[in-house]
Amino acid sequence: TVSLSHMDHPCPIFCSCAFEMYLKKCGTCLTSREDLEYFGLFSVVFGLPPVMMKAWRTLRRCQFDANCMMVVAAIGAVALQEYDEAASVSFLFAVSEWLEARATAKARRALGAIVSLRPDHANVINPNTGEIVIVPASSLQIGNIVSVRTGDKIPADGVIVDGSSAVDESSLTGEARPINKREGDTVAGGSINIGLTQLKIRTTTTVDDSAVSRLIRLVEEAQANRSPTEKLVDSFAKTYTPVVILLAGIMCTVPWFWGPEIGRYWTLNGLIIIVIACPCALTISTPVTYAAGLAAAAQRGIIVKGGSRLEALGSVKKVVFDKTGTLTEGKFTLIHLDTVGGKRSRTELLELLALMEAPSSHPLSATLVDAAKREGVGLPMNTTVSQHSILKGEGVTALVDDSRVYVGNERLFKRLGMYDELPASCKESATKWNKAGGTVGFCGIEGVGVIGVFCMSDAIRKDAKQVVAALLGEGFEVMMLTGDGDGAANAVGWEVGLSPENIHSQLLPEDKLHFIGSIKFGSVPNTCNPCSSKDLVLMCGDGVNDAPALAVSDVGVAMGEGAALAMEMSDVTLMDSNLTKLLFSIKMGGRVIRTIRENIVFSLVAKIIVVALTFLGKMTLLLAIAADVGVMLAVTLNGMKLLPAGSAIDVSTDQISIKMKTSGGRLSGAPMNGNNDLPDVV
Repeated sequence: TVSLSHMDHPCPIFCSCAFEMYLKKCGTCLTSREDLEYFGLFSVVFGLPPVMMKAWRTLRRCQFDANCMMVVAAIGAVALQEYDEAASVSFLFAVSEWLEARATAKARRALGAIVSLRPDHANVINPNTGEIVIVPASSLQIGNIVSVRTGDKIPADGVIVDGSSAVDESSLTGEARPINKREGDTVAGGSINIGLTQLKIRTTTTVDDSAVSRLIRLVEEAQANRSPTEKLVDSFAKTYTPVVILLAGIMCTVPWFWGPEIGRYWTLNGLIIIVIACPCALTISTPVTYAAGLAAAAQRGIIVKGGSRLEALGSVKKVVFDKTGTLTEGKFTLIHLDTVGGKRSRTELLELLALMEAPSSHPLSATLVDAAKREGVGLPMNTTVSQHSILKGEGVTALVDDSRVYVGNERLFKRLGMYDELPASCKESATKWNKAGGTVGFCGIEGVGVIGVFCMSDAIRKDAKQVVAALLGEGFEVMMLTGDGDGAANAVGWEVGLSPENIHSQLLPEDKLHFIGSIKFGSVPNTCNPCSSKDLVLMCGDGVNDAPALAVSDVGVAMGEGAALAMEMSDVTLMDSNLTKLLFSIKMGGRVIRTIRENIVFSLVAKIIVVALTFLGKMTLLLAIAADVGVMLAVTLNGMKLLPAGSAIDVSTDQISIKMKTSGGRLSGAPMNGNNDLPDVV
């Protein structure tokens, strides 16, 4: 029978039916089995050529694979006039190919659904006439105003300028609960307006730079990456298959010198060895297991860059967190701002801070700019800023009207020699704020000295303590790295449940890199196999200054709300920055490794049993191929169990239907949120 994946052709259907009819009628309505042997031959004639074509293409590459082994087995059975055995090889091998295609396609479709999330059009509002023009999403420019109606995908990242509605971000974050968005809120491209109100959005990125496009690129990279185990299995199959063929060839030829009966017996055993030695179960189940694991993670808003990273997640022993934006929310509040020595007024200090911090992307910078706005302080019109640069791990510096200005932490001002000139009262205040867990900063002018000191607080993520406790309970070593002072670091570390020896503060980006390198000593660098011990290092961070440490760690995990560079350098991205999903990622990595081990052990044990039965004379070619297909099916289904029962992503249509009840105007379906104002998707 021809491969069952081509069921649109009449030939395979006819051949399959012929073979099935042969099995059903065997020994019943016809007088002898010999009357039916040509049905088996007929099935071989029509079923074997597609496999032979694949085998020929493999041989032309100077390789030998499962297709070649099945062709040899079928031809050998025909030569022995065992037509029913030859037909079973053709038929059951076609079944195995069909099962392989279905299993692989299902896992790939789960990942492919994410790739189809990219919007294909946008409703752009003409700024002059107010008319809506439908344009390809790829032609959107930054600053365009787009209309997003109920059920439409948001074409690119942006800010809502008019309207209030509920937005479904499950395609990006895996979180099914809709989120209320109103004027001034940011929205992500690829999310869907499921409320009853049109949204007008000013785009802040192009489609190619939107959140959904970054997600798609990460998924495509994940599918392209092959793990060391996959490569090991393929390498093993390429070496192992010719050896088996050579051994079987000896069994099929040499015994004939001792007579036809002995030759026939050992030839049939040689063909059985060829069939059962086929490495299909391993070569199929391993990539299916990875694809299923990657899809299960992706549907929860976790993007893992390939099977090798999944394996590495399952071998993690040490977990290192950045503080700001990872264990904390990265949303600061200015709680203290004092001038020093009367050198500048509060308004002048806020103006200078806003000038210095406006070009920076650090969360602290945005907080200072917002604080100035809240006090009605804007950027001075007749002031020039030049040579603005970031001092890694210390702060920022720039020329403001030809004066060199610095804004940064205690380390920076100690290096500049300005900290020692501070009044004792200012030092005491800074120390007090630091011990209370605040982030303390200074503003100074070269030749003038420190003109202001400020303190900001950052809320700890709600799930941080739970995640750290769960990791410690599972036996992981958990540490925290930060560039902040000892007081802020110890306050956060104590709050999330870390011991003082696992809290490391006042670290520059290069210090974080060296620290990760030092604790990696003895671990396997950036590679993994399913039998390795748990000794790898995971680094979780969000900022540009975390990128070097993420790159050098065995597994780098980036928060989706963090810097784009951190996401590029990482191996895993948590799209919604939910730390509980880090636990899921690590557990999924462990499940992938266990599943691969189960598949390897089961496959090898099954093959050993069949080989033993073969040499005991208890095995036939039909039973051998049935056992091979059965093992392949079992390990494939075992790998597929990693897929979630239901998909969190539904991309069958570009629109989402919203049905109203006829009475009361309420929406049908799932329960409302606490405010009873969210629409329901049905």
